[in-house]
Amino acid sequence: MEAPEPCHLIEAELVGVDDFDWGEVTQEDSTQPQANWQVAYDEQPLDERRCRWVFFFHYLDFDKPLLTPEGPIDVPAPTPRPEHLWAVEYFEP
Repeated sequence: MEAPEPCHLIEAELVGVDDFDWGEVTQEDSTQPQANWQVAYDEQPLDERRCRWVFFFHYLDFDKPLLTPEGPIDVPAPTPRPEHLWAVEYFEP
């Protein structure tokens, strides 16, 4: 299913991180109060043994870092979806 609004799939590797809170992965939006900032959506493990995850992020701004419990992370330029992520689907609540 396609997302009804601008959305990107992001792959992440969490090495040496215990009890990660995906609700704290956000991005500053100066037009909104912090309570309204976008957060990671529908995080899914790809390979829990290797700590690889994917999540969706709506209205991603490539010029601003993602803010995480582990510190800010620069957002790389978008790329076509790699083959190993083709099976990941967007689900609406």
